[in-house]
Amino acid sequence: MIRWKLRGFLATKHQIYSVTDLQKKIVKKTGIVISIANLCQLVNLTPKMMRLETMEIICSSLECELSSFLEVGPKKFNPDHRRKLSFKNTPKSKIAHSKSFPEPGHYEK
Repeated sequence: MIRWKLRGFLATKHQIYSVTDLQKKIVKKTGIVISIANLCQLVNLTPKMMRLETMEIICSSLECELSSFLEVGPKKFNPDHRRKLSFKNTPKSKIAHSKSFPEPGHYEK
């Protein structure tokens, strides 16, 4: 279970209602510019992935903890439905083939 509550946190705790205001606050506090497009996605959608550095920038500029706007809890999974996490769109030419590692003595010095 993932609950992304950045929009509500910005409104209730910081009275920030637009991404341009958020961008200005981030620049003022950290000197780092995050694009409006990226901030719009962070405010309006639950991100699938996020860089730790971006989390650190947001938390530093808002003077908060990540738990202030993100809740992560256990999710119920069906163990009978097995699936493999992988990159679905990886071309076959880019997929590593199962080769054993070379012996350390075979490396050139």
